[in-house]
Amino acid sequence: MPSDVQLSARARKIAIACWLDVSRVRIRVIRGAVYLQGTVSRLGEDAKNPEGNASCLEKLHEQLRTLPGSRGVHYAFDNWRHEPTGIWCFTGRKPKGTRK
Repeated sequence: MPSDVQLSARARKIAIACWLDVSRVRIRVIRGAVYLQGTVSRLGEDAKNPEGNASCLEKLHEQLRTLPGSRGVHYAFDNWRHEPTGIWCFTGRKPKGTRK
């Protein structure tokens, strides 16, 4: 069974592989459960089409969910919501500290 530190490193590696800006997302692991919170922003994303990140988030979720030793994945993103049905919904909120 991997430790929380090892799971955190693996989760961060998966997030980076999905081109997620990890400077804006906090990744924590507590007793095997992976928690991600912050603002979803992909490196090189099209600012006019943030809904394009849904496929990236689906890939991220699938890889984190099947991470060996993980007891679950929980999200608290400012601009995206993961529905119980498995669908990602863009909430449209702008990241904190940005202008209109």
